[in-house]
Amino acid sequence: MKDGRYGIFLDIDGTLLGASEDVLKKNISVIQKVRALGHKVFICTGRSTAYLPKMIDYERSFDGVITGAGARIVLEGEVVFCSHVDYDSVMRFCNFSSDKPNISFLEGTKQMFFFGNDGKERENCTQLTLENVEKYVDDSIEIEKFAIFGIAASGLADVMGDDFVVLQHRGYAEVIQKNCSKSKAMFFVLERLGIPKENSVAMGDSMNDFDMVEKAGIGVAMENAVSELKTISDITTTSVDDAGVATALQKIFNL
Repeated sequence: MKDGRYGIFLDIDGTLLGASEDVLKKNISVIQKVRALGHKVFICTGRSTAYLPKMIDYERSFDGVITGAGARIVLEGEVVFCSHVDYDSVMRFCNFSSDKPNISFLEGTKQMFFFGNDGKERENCTQLTLENVEKYVDDSIEIEKFAIFGIAASGLADVMGDDFVVLQHRGYAEVIQKNCSKSKAMFFVLERLGIPKENSVAMGDSMNDFDMVEKAGIGVAMENAVSELKTISDITTTSVDDAGVATALQKIFNL
């Protein structure tokens, strides 16, 4: 470790949130100890703002939240960066997804929408069809990213064009704005706070965490992370269900 304040950036799924509530409590407890030392801790997730898990107290437990894989940054209660998907791109995704068998999502700042029907009820998530899409989707819609259950249909990357990146994960795919990434958001926050890049810690488990884990001063992969992430990380901590965030922070900051 180097002297001075650190900025710590944490993914949610597979990283901060484990199978039990006790895991989250342990992680949050150690995070507060780190913050009490003067360091800044941030959520940095691929989830959009409207899709954030409700069991986390973001305002009290963190210094800011990055959502949509870097599409929106809230720092100490203030929105300091926001990049919503343009209307034409939203409609391209809608037209492509409307007749596909996989459930696909439009992840927004205020609302969630989805195409498809698997018989599941989705709270605060509006089902779209080609017949009703114009009722809900217009040029004022605030979409941060897209997601698809399972394997993304062939041709999606071509339809979305060069302004988007399609990431295929285990069990789902993401369509992220190319001008946004977790590492760009991380560096934006560090610069705004006057924290040097080398005084950054990033933790994650999947390929949408790759860039921030690779570029952080200290990159941390969860034990349950994909192998590619472990290869480029500086530390591999315990698994998400063993409170790997708490374990790593205790080690890094000698708690």
